[in-house]
Amino acid sequence: MQPSTGDSEQRSGKRKSTGKRKLPEQGEPSQPQSQRTISELLSKSKSSHDPLSVHSSPTSKRSRFSISPSESSSHPVSPNKMYNFAGSPSKNSAVCARTAPAQNSAPVKSQAFNAAGRQGNFSPNVGAKKLVVKNLRTGPRVNHEPYFDKIWSQLDSALSDIFDGKKPSLSLEELYKGAENVCRQDRAALLAKKVQSRCKDYVAGKLRDNLVARSGGGTNVDTLRTVIEAWSSWHSRLITVRWVFYYLDQSFLLHSKEFPVIHEMGLIQFRSYVFADPSLKPKVLQGACDLISVDRGEEAGGVSDPSLLRAAIELFHNLDVYNSEFEPLFISSTGKFVTAWAARESANSLASYVEKSHGLIESEVARCGFYSLNRSTKQKLSELLDETLITQHEDVLLQQDQVVNLMRSGNKSALKQLYGLLSRRKLGGELQTAFRSYIIEEGSGIVFDEEHEADMVVRLLAFKQQLDDIWTNSFSADSELGNTLRKAFDTFMNLTKKSESTGGTDNSKTGEMIAKYLDRLLKGGLKAMTPGQQDAPLADENTEIQRQLDQVLDLFRSVQGKAVFEAFYKNDLARRLLMNRSASDEAEKSMLVRLKKECGASFTHNLESMFKDMDVARDEMAAYNALRAETGKDQNLVDLNVSVLSAASWPTYPDVPVRIPQDVSKALADYEKFYHGKYNGRKLTWKHQLAHSQLRAHFPKGSKSLVVSSFQATVLLLFNEVSDGESLSYSQIQKETGLSDPELKRTLQSLACAKYRVLTKKPKGKEVENTDEFAYNAGFEDPKLRIKINQIQLKETKEENKTTHERVAADRHYETQAAIVRIMKSRKTIKHSELIADVIAATRSRGTLQPADIKQNIEKLIEKDYMERGDGNTYNYVA
Repeated sequence: MQPSTGDSEQRSGKRKSTGKRKLPEQGEPSQPQSQRTISELLSKSKSSHDPLSVHSSPTSKRSRFSISPSESSSHPVSPNKMYNFAGSPSKNSAVCARTAPAQNSAPVKSQAFNAAGRQGNFSPNVGAKKLVVKNLRTGPRVNHEPYFDKIWSQLDSALSDIFDGKKPSLSLEELYKGAENVCRQDRAALLAKKVQSRCKDYVAGKLRDNLVARSGGGTNVDTLRTVIEAWSSWHSRLITVRWVFYYLDQSFLLHSKEFPVIHEMGLIQFRSYVFADPSLKPKVLQGACDLISVDRGEEAGGVSDPSLLRAAIELFHNLDVYNSEFEPLFISSTGKFVTAWAARESANSLASYVEKSHGLIESEVARCGFYSLNRSTKQKLSELLDETLITQHEDVLLQQDQVVNLMRSGNKSALKQLYGLLSRRKLGGELQTAFRSYIIEEGSGIVFDEEHEADMVVRLLAFKQQLDDIWTNSFSADSELGNTLRKAFDTFMNLTKKSESTGGTDNSKTGEMIAKYLDRLLKGGLKAMTPGQQDAPLADENTEIQRQLDQVLDLFRSVQGKAVFEAFYKNDLARRLLMNRSASDEAEKSMLVRLKKECGASFTHNLESMFKDMDVARDEMAAYNALRAETGKDQNLVDLNVSVLSAASWPTYPDVPVRIPQDVSKALADYEKFYHGKYNGRKLTWKHQLAHSQLRAHFPKGSKSLVVSSFQATVLLLFNEVSDGESLSYSQIQKETGLSDPELKRTLQSLACAKYRVLTKKPKGKEVENTDEFAYNAGFEDPKLRIKINQIQLKETKEENKTTHERVAADRHYETQAAIVRIMKSRKTIKHSELIADVIAATRSRGTLQPADIKQNIEKLIEKDYMERGDGNTYNYVA
């Protein structure tokens, strides 16, 4: 229900709490006589029990209305039609007739009401007649201007007090009611305009002038502080202003398109007249940047003020100038700082640059979160840092010598930070060149270091572990760098160089050294490992051996020329089996399974046959010993143990002539008789250089059990026929044993010049000459009861090593020629380049061949008339 305009202007004095109507005050016209007549008529209608009659009294909320029963029963009446306030013209002027107020107070009855109130004339078929209430109030409308001027005077005074930081003289409730009444009189637009103008005068005048005066002699930071304080004060005063004009704010400004709400109005005015002032704006923005510079440590002696900087960022957000004003200036100043910083730090070492760059990026990103900078700022800042520190200094980050030095020094943290920086621009793969160069350089130094050749595999294992650690932890297991690691490792592992250690061939040395390392590991167990490999005490030796085998197999995969490995591994395995020197049969078979899985069944066929031969030999000896026990020959012959080997599976050993002792010769003849009786047509060839014996030696200071080779045993048994104090010359020993000079000299050297000198030599010396004489050493002593004398002839010599390499090189040539013939036979005619590619592919499992070696074998086949040259650099097969 809306108040009457006339009533609102004259509202003063006491009001009844039960209705909207007011008693006439002094100075107001008295109530017309016609109105009382209407009340009487309504009361009379009720007393006549008219069901459509409505009460009307001075205290009724709906004191002036007309109801048509016929309309109310079928069509709802809108509030605008139900109410008709005094002073407003009737909308149904054609129906309602205006009656002039009577000069006296006597009641006058309206004929219209008299007609409607007669029950006798009521017809249910026709319906009730319309009850018309006439607007009986007359006179001129009340003028609102004096009331508005009075209220605005109070509000204006209150605003002045609020802006001055004082308490208004009137209560906020009275001020609020006055503003509400003005709004209800349809003067909200005028009131809003005056409030806006009043706030503008204060902000653009006193507030701005004060700030401009204070900023004249201070720094940018001081100006920023005063503006923030002014904004905080203005914001709190705006809250009080909004309390006073809350009705205006919510009922009019909230829905107005012309005027903003009070809080937004205050923000816009502060931004337009204070922040945008030419003497304040640059200092405010630069003050925030100066605080950031101090926070970075860019300005020496500056005092950091995080709370002020946080308030400044909040001010920019509140004024909605963050993206348009502050962010561009912040990014620009940061760009200058980062550019100067990078130019200064890039002159230092690469490790220092990447470490400090990483720290700078972390601190800048952390500052964005700490001071609530926008996500767009964080993104632009990251782009700026990446562009300046990485893209513009890519040549510094990828300097090959510096990167290789980091790898060589094992600086994993610097490498991780370097890769992290490059990855921000997707440049991590650019480290491939330096990574490959380092791997090949370091790996080649290990492979071709002849001085530390025996430790090659141990060093390669440590190097591989270092590379895997760098790739996993520093390079985040990057797939491109991982592929580079594998290819570079394969490259240096297969580098060849003709040297004395390879018998003048270009065979890969890594295959040979891996085989020898496995021989030491399988023969000596963990004792063969260097102290550096045993990082901690091991609970299970077998488990650790298996782990070591896996690591060695990882190196073995990189070796392309596996023929060298096969030859040396086969020789070493034969010695371990024949001398029963394997530390673990389980480890031997486990390695065999690994090789079979890696290289195929054909690669391990001969190795498996060697194990089968040893099993068959044990069964044969069991049968022979059983036969000796039945015939009673076990007391007359020496304790013999023979291993019968198939010549195709085992390495080829040369026949070394030797005159063995008579007792041993009888035992061997007896075994031959047993074996030929069981297997007719087979021929046995004795390899005495592989045999070993155990002798019982009697010395004045104690008897000893000597474990020696067959050649050493043959020499020692000669001294059983020599009297005390007598000696045998070198020529006498050679005549009795029948050994060649190299074998005899090595044997005598191990007995008379090594650690255990069971013989004496005249003259003394480390070398054996043809004129030397040898005698039984009666003064030999040693705390051990069982002594194992070094068996020189059972160790690989340089000559045997050279022979093995030469045999492997020859076999490789034969395999290459065979592959060429197979390809020519199937293709008949082929180009030179195609033939080279096909031969490399066909022989890849045995090692990668060089095109020069293939061409050399092609020439040999042409000489042998297997193929001929054709036209256009082609070859034709000769059937």
